[in-house]
Amino acid sequence: MKFEELKKLDIKKLNEELNENRKALFKVKFEVKSGQSKNSHLINSYKKQVARIKTLLKEMELIENAKKEIANN
Repeated sequence: MKFEELKKLDIKKLNEELNENRKALFKVKFEVKSGQSKNSHLINSYKKQVARIKTLLKEMELIENAKKEIANN
């Protein structure tokens, strides 16, 4: 999923996507280490996707905190 598509998702969907990508990353790592797969390039792809999602979640959290702080002042 592209970054622009991820931006359109809500927090719940982003967390689901994050869990799916973490599971896929674990699976690919296991397959590569056990010799079942030679698709080691997928490890970096999943790592980057996990990082993108975590970045978006953190960004959303910071925006929410800023809105709350503004509302309190």
